Amino acid sequence: MVPLARRYLLSDRLRLAISAGGVAFAVLLIVLILALYQGIYDRAGRLATTPPTQLWVTQAGTPDPSHGASILPESVLAQVQAVPGVRAVQPLLARTMLLGGQPNSGTFTFVMALPQGPLQAATAEAFGLRSLPGKGEAVLSDLVADDIGAGRGDTIYVGTSSFRVAEVSSLVDAGFSSAAFIGSEDAPELFGHPHAFSFGLVTVDEDAEVEEVEDAIEREVPGTNALTREEFADATRREVEEGFLPVVAVLIGVAYVVGLAVIALTIYTSTVERIRDYGVLKAVGASPLQLFAVVIRQSVVIALIGYVAGSALGYVSGNFIQDAVPEFATIYRWQDLAAVFGAALVMSAAATLVPIRRVAGIDPAVVFRA
Repeated sequence: MVPLARRYLLSDRLRLAISAGGVAFAVLLIVLILALYQGIYDRAGRLATTPPTQLWVTQAGTPDPSHGASILPESVLAQVQAVPGVRAVQPLLARTMLLGGQPNSGTFTFVMALPQGPLQAATAEAFGLRSLPGKGEAVLSDLVADDIGAGRGDTIYVGTSSFRVAEVSSLVDAGFSSAAFIGSEDAPELFGHPHAFSFGLVTVDEDAEVEEVEDAIEREVPGTNALTREEFADATRREVEEGFLPVVAVLIGVAYVVGLAVIALTIYTSTVERIRDYGVLKAVGASPLQLFAVVIRQSVVIALIGYVAGSALGYVSGNFIQDAVPEFATIYRWQDLAAVFGAALVMSAAATLVPIRRVAGIDPAVVFRA
């Protein structure tokens, strides 16, 4: 029955190409959507996990590093440093602001500054800074520089404050926005808090338990939250899950229905056209299971061809789009590809329900009708 299924498919190669192309398009959409979601999800938490520290200390109630204005007085640094188990605390000033070639224009950017501290050099290196910007200078990430069309030596504006671009570097991604660094001397005036900082990056002693130090900071330093890097990353990614996941599910569902409809229509029309052939097979003794196998194999072949073509196109087009639009971050995981493969097989099985019912109801006498 395998050669028979293959013969039926190859007898009309144009139909096979069109049906496999429809499935490939559905798989392409699913693969791209999943890769885009994983890319955004990964980027959203990357900033939180980048510093060479174990804990983030924030103002109580701050949701995540890029969507909350965390403001802590300088006195908190000494209080955190005095907590048992804390080895060092590095202040970080940061806020999402408009950055562009003109005042109050451009793109939302996570603007940061690293004041003097025990972990200043190590943190700067982790974030991708080759050197700290001086007064009146800014270091832009590749993404924001491309977005606003700025390069080294150009003048850019953060809000209404002007800065000279000292360097364009591969800075760590900042979730939903690009990243930039300014000099620590400019940060207090720019952010409007001359004796405050945004986040405390904490390293703990080697013999201390991170969870215990975390609890101790919140207990002994009022008005603060302490989170591990993973917890802070999860807080940032929560917006991706809550805001993007429902949209992703709807788009995947639509693409899946498209692929299912394409296979079902192709197999059904093929079955109707060859109803007399199935009648002959049934008349000469073919069992219902053997007839069903012919239908199912045709469906599976179409699904597999579509899966292979769609996955390959999804990978190639995703990389091409990411090169053209760097903000379009994609990550291809084998778990997602395996899930799409399983979905394609389920799609092929579901698409045979109507054709199988038609085959099951064939009367062998149809062979002898005019």
